[in-house]
Amino acid sequence: MAQKPLTEMTNEELQKNAKTMKTATIVLAACLGLMFLSGIFLTFKKGFSVSTVLPFAFLPILIMNLQNWKKTKEEIAKRG
Repeated sequence: MAQKPLTEMTNEELQKNAKTMKTATIVLAACLGLMFLSGIFLTFKKGFSVSTVLPFAFLPILIMNLQNWKKTKEEIAKRG
């Protein structure tokens, strides 16, 4: 699904987008934290496995979400 650029969105669309991105980013961060902790636990219990490095594979997605959320908040602030 293609998304309009931030400059073409209305204020209401920006607010809704920011709220959705905030929720998604928080949930993703919580899941990554849980994955990281379980990876450490499984590493000590069973040794090195794919679950040890899996959180690091998903880390770029979290970083991209944070950057997009920041850009959305900046656009909202710029419009006042």
